[in-house]
Amino acid sequence: MNANEAKRNKAKQFRYKKPIVRDLNLETIREELWDIQEKCEDVSWYLTDEDTLINALDGDEDDAYEFRMMFADLCAECEQMQEDLECEWIPDCFDIFFVATGAGEDYGGLLGYDTYSQDYYGLADFEERWAESESADKLKRMRKEDLIETARRCLRVYTSYVGMRYRYDCLKAAMDILQDQNLGYLQMIRKIEAEYEKANEASDGFRYKYKKEVQELERLLAAMPQEVWL
Repeated sequence: MNANEAKRNKAKQFRYKKPIVRDLNLETIREELWDIQEKCEDVSWYLTDEDTLINALDGDEDDAYEFRMMFADLCAECEQMQEDLECEWIPDCFDIFFVATGAGEDYGGLLGYDTYSQDYYGLADFEERWAESESADKLKRMRKEDLIETARRCLRVYTSYVGMRYRYDCLKAAMDILQDQNLGYLQMIRKIEAEYEKANEASDGFRYKYKKEVQELERLLAAMPQEVWL
């Protein structure tokens, strides 16, 4: 075994020494906040068509305004939290705090850092137990007052992040419904436009109502929801 292979094997064996929770670590939180902020900005751009939003909300202008503001507020809060993560004191042991508390069971398992490859890799079950034990031991060596402050800071970040994630998921679900509804209307309108042209041509300006193209157009018009004509 040469020197490089020895270093690689040693690094692999000690990955559990520097673990993180796969879906709950500081870097992932930052990436998720950027992602939510970007998507909220995209939605805000989409909602600049005020008439489309008002129509989707049954003509309620107040609901349309409130809906836009929800996305704008969440976008601003994500940006503020990003700044807070840079400016406020975040414990150096933030990531191992959640490893030690067993959060890996609910957030995708644990990853361990490989110092040779300089990347994170999944851990086997027995390595995860070692990682949790190792992380807990590091926390136990802290002074009680420091541990309490660490827990307070970590949980504050966690609750803020989970709250934003939940709000975005709810808003996205509502937005998806509105977009699907608008897409359905748009597809129906385009089909009516196409059938109108066919009927107009086949019946010489709608002079012959018995033509099948005219009857197909009438069928589509009758199937349109009543709110479209409001």
